[in-house]
Amino acid sequence: MRVAYVCYWLLLDKDGVANKVTAQVARWRAEGHDAEIFCLTRHWPGRDNTKSEWNTVFFDTPAGRLRATRELVRQVRAWRPDVVYLRYDLFLPPVPALISRVPTAVEINADDRAEARLRRARARLATAYNELNRRVLLSRARGLVCVTHELAESDSFARFRKPTIVLGNGVDLDAVRPLPAEAEGPPRVAFLGSARQVWHGVDKIVRLAELMPELQIELIGYEPHHLVEAVGDRHPPNLTAHGVLSRDAYAPILARCDAAIGTLALHRKGMAEACPLKVREYLAYGLPTVIAYRDTDLVGLDEWFLLRLPNEEGNAEAGVDAIRSFVERARGRRVPREAVAERIGTEAKERRRLEFLRSLS
Repeated sequence: MRVAYVCYWLLLDKDGVANKVTAQVARWRAEGHDAEIFCLTRHWPGRDNTKSEWNTVFFDTPAGRLRATRELVRQVRAWRPDVVYLRYDLFLPPVPALISRVPTAVEINADDRAEARLRRARARLATAYNELNRRVLLSRARGLVCVTHELAESDSFARFRKPTIVLGNGVDLDAVRPLPAEAEGPPRVAFLGSARQVWHGVDKIVRLAELMPELQIELIGYEPHHLVEAVGDRHPPNLTAHGVLSRDAYAPILARCDAAIGTLALHRKGMAEACPLKVREYLAYGLPTVIAYRDTDLVGLDEWFLLRLPNEEGNAEAGVDAIRSFVERARGRRVPREAVAERIGTEAKERRRLEFLRSLS
């Protein structure tokens, strides 16, 4: 089967999404399929945008984005795939024409409408366009791949009445080596996040730093100016903002940590269930983890290495004592790989995804 993975992302960043996309395609190839990534992305100044191992089309302006999208579609059609796997995003024409001609599965990673409601007023045009975009793309798709049951069952997607499969995000366990446990120095926790994603709850992370001065917090994915945007001038001395780093760059930071913190504010976009990539990485590295939502792949897992907080606004502040005790118990310990491998690994997930794609082609 020839599978074209179409996405709008900066894969050069090697962030969690980039790792996920490349791991999926690598697994498809390992299963004997012909798979290629076709990526649309903005040209970022100061970066070597020429070094891409995938079929990447860059743009600089809105008009350039339209031309780049046309070129992306031209490349996909010239490759002649049996099926297209499309990561949902805001796409310009002629992507809808492409998925009308080639059987397409659309991957749903979030409630796009809920996220749109959290955008500022200047993004109203994009929000309006998203309504048109989702109606056209999802009505023409052959099937949907949702990362949570909550998304699959919501009227926002179920109303399109498409064959749907639920597959939580996974991590390539061969690419993530468990980290040795250290218990030296002050207790230390990590948080992997992305700027301007209010449901990640970075303001709660800052508040934890203020309430737990004995705890060193390593914040990855946020530059200092991103913190200023999120919480003003509050920057506790026990919190270090490392900026956006590749996996190779942040792994040594995680190695020094006793535990990690997952998404804390999913309630801000009216959701209860998620499967964040960062939590899969934490567990793969062996880090005991704090979460505050229902995790698609971890339901029913009652283990010492998971601390669950309520999915509500005051969860972090109210959970200070529980977090303090959890980190103390976690020191010198790591999550056994065998306790989570079947739940978070990509191998079984990608076989199910391929079976679904085959049923659509």
